[in-house]
Amino acid sequence: MPANYLTPVNRNKMFYSEDDFDLETDIVMGYMEEDLNQTVVVYEVDRDKTNTNSIYKETTSGIKFKPPREIPCIYEVKDAEIKSYDSQTSNGVYTINGALTIHVLDKVLEKYKCDIKRGDYIGLLVDTNRMIYYSVVNDGKVNTANSLYVGAFKPAYRVVVCAPVDENEFNGR
Repeated sequence: MPANYLTPVNRNKMFYSEDDFDLETDIVMGYMEEDLNQTVVVYEVDRDKTNTNSIYKETTSGIKFKPPREIPCIYEVKDAEIKSYDSQTSNGVYTINGALTIHVLDKVLEKYKCDIKRGDYIGLLVDTNRMIYYSVVNDGKVNTANSLYVGAFKPAYRVVVCAPVDENEFNGR
């Protein structure tokens, strides 16, 4: 057998199949969409329309975004952090929002035609008239950890980690 020949792993299909996987992820998707009511707004950077410098890959005329999409997910916001401009004297103390962690099913991203990537922005509605924004620092695309597998079959969701951003960096417009 040649070294580059891949053999399908059939042992996982003995007791758990694609149908089982689809059933379980559909149940979770229904729970997220209809019962949980946690959503985030994804501001996906349009990498085709954004002009970038060919050497440094920096934008030359501002970032262009695809239309925002509200997607159901499970999220957790860490506690706010107290920071200081001068760590030795603690002068200039300010508070920033805690990091945001999003658990989102791959099926949800497919259904809403959305692909969260590093550098995209996430909006989180914290009360009826205030949204806070985050930047994606880990898009969770490398999702091969055992905890992400359903039924030891294949990964079903991504864990996306986001850092808070200042309103001067991004404000939803």
